[in-house]
Amino acid sequence: MDWSDLEVFLSAVRTGSYTAAGRQLKVNRTTIGRRVEALERSLGTPLFDYTALGPAPTPAGVRVLAAAEAVEREVVALLGDLAAPGPSEPALRIVGTAGLAAEFLPEIAAFRRDNPDIAVELLEELDPLAALTQRRADLAIALVRTPPLRMAGVRLGLLRQTSYARRGAGPLPPLGWGFEFGAAIPGGQWTMANPAGDAAQESGLVTCNSWPQLKQAVLAGIGHASLWCFAGDAENGLERLADPDPRHDSPLWLLRRAKAPPGPGLSRLIAHLEQVLPVRISQAQPMRGMVAHGG
Repeated sequence: MDWSDLEVFLSAVRTGSYTAAGRQLKVNRTTIGRRVEALERSLGTPLFDYTALGPAPTPAGVRVLAAAEAVEREVVALLGDLAAPGPSEPALRIVGTAGLAAEFLPEIAAFRRDNPDIAVELLEELDPLAALTQRRADLAIALVRTPPLRMAGVRLGLLRQTSYARRGAGPLPPLGWGFEFGAAIPGGQWTMANPAGDAAQESGLVTCNSWPQLKQAVLAGIGHASLWCFAGDAENGLERLADPDPRHDSPLWLLRRAKAPPGPGLSRLIAHLEQVLPVRISQAQPMRGMVAHGG
């Protein structure tokens, strides 16, 4: 057994599939499969169970994974000590509930300035838990009360929302959520702050299917809508219409797949976001006045 065998196994666990591991290591999935099988033969035990969601480490695989991570840490430390270039990593794929990750572009930009060697990809996904489960994303910024057991992560804080309108716009109709949003995001208290689906359509409302769309529609003066306070208060062109309603609060989580231990690059990104995002979402301002609006 050598490091290259462990590296293949480690990549297969982290990416969740032989195909993705092959892309990362620049070989085909058949080669990944052969290397894993060779490692299993050398150790005399299966390392993966094969499930509907992809390969998952067996108990023996978990032990080999721990050893592979220890070797990787030593290799990374050695390369750092010698100022030698490390192995390239695939782009880190970030997803947020209904596009919410776009609100944190300044924090992601700061990470890139400090880590220019790590590529980042923002995904257009509505449901971050599905994107993580199906291995389309590596990290989720998710609005969820309690993460499922298959996810691991940290609670960043509590988000509050209330209605906003374009400053000085006068009476405006409400905006709503579209059918795509409703189909992708399971019903929850925080989703009820804006009309949705059939109710929104029957009322003839303009509807949106992501947080960036909704905020831009409010900024454009198309209507008023409930937005997250940390984002709405940061826009000088917006004005609060009411105090936040605690029924529409939601915890914000930073999540990853529990059985896919993060690589060095993802670990650095998680450490960065765990530090800066709680500061960002705590910056909602006091009420700045009320404006009249239509309903």
